[in-house]
Amino acid sequence: MRRLILAALFAASAARAVEPEVAEPHLAQDDSADDPATQAEVEKSAAELEAVRKAEEKAGLLPQAPGAGPRDAIHVGLDSLDPLARDLFLAQGVSVDGAPLADPAPAAGASATLPELLGISEAELRAKYDIPVELNDAVVAYIRFFQTDTREHFGRWLARSSRFIPMMREVLEKNGLPLDLVYLSMIESGFNAYAYSFARAAGLWQFVVGTSKRYGLVTDFWVDERRDPYKSTVAAAKYLKDLEDRFHGDWYLAWAGYNAGEGKVNRAIRKEKTTDFWRMMGKGRTLRAETKHYVPKLIAAALVAKHPERFGFHVEYEQPWEFEEALVPDSTDLHAIAKAAGITFEELHDLNPELRRFCTPPGGWTIRLPRGTREKFLAEYARLEPADRLSFVEHRVERGEPISKIARAYGVTEAAILRTNGIKSYRQIKVGRVLVIPTAASHGLLAGKQLEEKRRPQARPAAPVSAQAVARAQVAGALYTVRQGDSLWTIAAKFATTVDKLKRLNGLSGRRARSLQVGQTIAVRES
Repeated sequence: MRRLILAALFAASAARAVEPEVAEPHLAQDDSADDPATQAEVEKSAAELEAVRKAEEKAGLLPQAPGAGPRDAIHVGLDSLDPLARDLFLAQGVSVDGAPLADPAPAAGASATLPELLGISEAELRAKYDIPVELNDAVVAYIRFFQTDTREHFGRWLARSSRFIPMMREVLEKNGLPLDLVYLSMIESGFNAYAYSFARAAGLWQFVVGTSKRYGLVTDFWVDERRDPYKSTVAAAKYLKDLEDRFHGDWYLAWAGYNAGEGKVNRAIRKEKTTDFWRMMGKGRTLRAETKHYVPKLIAAALVAKHPERFGFHVEYEQPWEFEEALVPDSTDLHAIAKAAGITFEELHDLNPELRRFCTPPGGWTIRLPRGTREKFLAEYARLEPADRLSFVEHRVERGEPISKIARAYGVTEAAILRTNGIKSYRQIKVGRVLVIPTAASHGLLAGKQLEEKRRPQARPAAPVSAQAVARAQVAGALYTVRQGDSLWTIAAKFATTVDKLKRLNGLSGRRARSLQVGQTIAVRES
């Protein structure tokens, strides 16, 4: 069997001094911190991606770790690999003990094919993969990397793959794209919807904000649709289709464009005077090392993912991502939704990773629920009083109005207002600023200290919440019984009246206006 090698592939980079490359700048985004439960998932996934990136550096696959070239990276531990993997490595001129084989290397660019190495026909190969796959030093280096340096991480990626691949393939097929493009998501995020990288990319397909906006994804105070598995997959399919068209069906260039941006790939084509990705990979510094390694990394992931056991992985796959949907008409606490559906908060949170807050956005939101829970949720939700759900009001700051006065008027803590609006300094509260005020639910989650302990969103919304989003109670008669967390402001908002009218109707002034009691009955409109 002929030995597979692209001798010139890394020659230029190995010969020169290695310099760290600076990532491209990314567009600004909504940097508000997520709700603690969401933030914990984001931080965990970010740590995983960072661990893999550092492992690539240590293995010499990225340029930040001088002295460990790609050939060095595959001269380790071959005796522990399974037979197919051993064949692949030995085909690269590496012996079982890790030493290079003595036979001379073929001319640069010489190659053996996957069918030759795997003992299958070209037709069988085309039936197995609908993306271009081949073997060379770079691909083999990443196969070894997945088997050894990041074995634990890659095992988790394989386990998660079954959760999203069925949905992804359906979307890709509708867009006339190769189904094996799902493995691009694998190397981008490890199939983790909460994935967040040092480059400030997020979600299964690792969109930065600028690109995500181009393809219709919303990133604001309430949601980050880059983390929505379905919407982000639709956006990724559109982007990949555009890249396929731009690079005339050359998927290697399209993948490089996905990583670096199509503009950089076009500049590399002009400068290097070639559209052959492998030649481009071995030439110059027009493309970053990360981009040069992106294509072989994707090929390696696809090869291992489709033959996991033959590469030494024994996977317990997760259940597919399945759900039912229900419209939540008002902004509602996720804990209240979970209780109404008879599920745990964690189950609800897991199905709706795009939500950044402890509640659904104002103005209605379609929530995902586990299969078989929709009808129960709708029935229980219909029984909830507006105050048992959640609502927001907006308040425009007036001259001489301190935050303490606003907090007392709404019956919430100062901390609740500050954190909901991402205010870190009292100096940020200017006259005329519109504040979003969480009105207190009857269970008290937003009224007092529990908000400080459990809910810590840290940025203001991109725009004030519309007053139409405020839940308006249905009035039976002209009287209202005060509930826990009510204030004159919240009652006025519920009944489309004003605080002054409520004071006048009930003869309230001074201390009496600030000391409503739970169970107290007040008039809300003239009879």
